[in-house]
Amino acid sequence: MIKSMKVWPRLTAAVMAFSLVLAGCSSDQGGTTQGAENGGSGESAAKPYEVTLYYPGTPQKDVALVEAEINKKMEPKIGATLKINAIDWGQWDNKLNLMISSGEKSDIIFTAAWQNYTVNVAKGAFLPLNDLLDQYGQDIKKNLDPAFLEGSQVDGVNYGVPTNKELAATRGVLVRQDLADKYKLDLTTVKTWTDLEPLLKTIKENEPAVTPFYMSNTNGNGLLENLDWDYLGDASVPGVISKTAGTTTVLNEVETPEFKEAAALARKWYQAGYINSDAATSNVFPKDQAKAGKAFMWTDGMKPGKDKEEEGYVGYPLTQIEMTEPTITTGDASGAMLAISRSSEQPEKAMQVINLLHSDKEINNLLNFGIEGKHYVKKDGQDNIITLPEGVDANSRTYNPGAQWQLGNQFLNFLWDNEDPQKWEKFKEFNAKGVKSPALGFTFNSQSVKNEIAAVNNVNKQFKPGMTSGAVDPNEMIPKYLEKLKAAGIDKIIAAKQEQLDAFLAK
Repeated sequence: MIKSMKVWPRLTAAVMAFSLVLAGCSSDQGGTTQGAENGGSGESAAKPYEVTLYYPGTPQKDVALVEAEINKKMEPKIGATLKINAIDWGQWDNKLNLMISSGEKSDIIFTAAWQNYTVNVAKGAFLPLNDLLDQYGQDIKKNLDPAFLEGSQVDGVNYGVPTNKELAATRGVLVRQDLADKYKLDLTTVKTWTDLEPLLKTIKENEPAVTPFYMSNTNGNGLLENLDWDYLGDASVPGVISKTAGTTTVLNEVETPEFKEAAALARKWYQAGYINSDAATSNVFPKDQAKAGKAFMWTDGMKPGKDKEEEGYVGYPLTQIEMTEPTITTGDASGAMLAISRSSEQPEKAMQVINLLHSDKEINNLLNFGIEGKHYVKKDGQDNIITLPEGVDANSRTYNPGAQWQLGNQFLNFLWDNEDPQKWEKFKEFNAKGVKSPALGFTFNSQSVKNEIAAVNNVNKQFKPGMTSGAVDPNEMIPKYLEKLKAAGIDKIIAAKQEQLDAFLAK
């Protein structure tokens, strides 16, 4: 009796194991077996789930080689592979809108406060991530300043994982240093936007093939984007407050004196020939125009070492001039994020990939810089400083996405040999200097006015490019612009924003 009792559990275990094998062979009817999800055996484990990543940027020639190297490291860790999809900036909005409206299968999607984040949340395009972060994002939560996750929430829910990067933000211009040196231009005299005029005049008169101040639809709203506005969580939704004036009254920016002054300055520069004539319609990224040797200066978001970051892509020496003081808004906390699409078939795998981009230095740098020996080499035996391989220059590179600020944890990134070795320490100092907006942590929930927002954005598409580029007379166009905004329901949006902000501040 005792002997048979010992045999019985072994026999039962064998039968159960055989049954499980049969179940594993028969259960994969177009779905996914539990074994694959847990990295176990089974037919689907032979073909791991492919996590698709979509972000705006220039498609890279060697992307398939880099994917293969990433997947050698990634698949054993999480039982999933990565498919990288860079979409040209000029096509990004249309591609994203099409993916969302069609329900096309996608997993990880770049999003940001200036990229219709809350609008797409209101559409239900992105999954809530709080539970996924708790279960699969432990390294994200350990490494990321809590202000990023708190500041990017909508009604207490995270719909995107912010890049671990600078938290404060400032605006300014990037300048071709070689041309500034050639004409002995004193950049230290620049304190205001009008102080840039003598520099632009010199380039206009002496470099006919170079646009003094390059603008396009890809770099935002030009001079108007450099105003002191907190867009309260999403720059695509109207209604702003001042970040530094201490007031919390929500304004229609087109009605403000600051907007009119910036539009008038853009008009003056456009008429003087400092701004490219196609600025209102061009989709060429300023750094691509600079790479071709055709741009002297352009606006961008600033941070320590931004000039050296862009220099590697452009191929000309650059310097940066910061035109605003560092501030911290909800929009800065959500200035670059990775969301998980509602159409993802395995969101837990998508979160595991994002977690690796925040914690695994090897995978992070493969995605951002490519393959050692082919796309970069370590500098003089240093582990963190890299340079281009012999015979490769800015124009012959086959993998250089330049999207580190979009993808994971920048503090894991290698540094190019032209960058400041103390860059990451300076990032931390920069963050510490940031002046906090009175609305930090507030994100407007746009669900109740999404129809009005769609109507207002159509008006903005009609008027704003001409206004920001200086292509139209603001004195003539602002009254018409305001009339159309009012008809589209902008006052209702601003009233709703004010109501929500007041409730937030009351807490």
